Amino acid sequence: MTALYAPAAVRDQFLASLDTEDWDTSRDMATNLTACGNPLPGVTCNQLGLPMGSTYGAAAKCVLAMDALERAKGQ
Repeated sequence: MTALYAPAAVRDQFLASLDTEDWDTSRDMATNLTACGNPLPGVTCNQLGLPMGSTYGAAAKCVLAMDALERAKGQ
């Protein structure tokens, strides 16, 4: 599988949603970023508990997994 690369504006919006804890936007954007191969900033890796050098795709999958856990708790 070849990694895709999201436009900078999309990546910036995703990071902003994480920084402001806008989880609805983060989750919605994550669904379209799971294959993104752009490297994630180190600060965001730390914020999400991901290894340094992780990609936006890894962050998106992490956000979706956290959302699924939260939804499961609510049931």
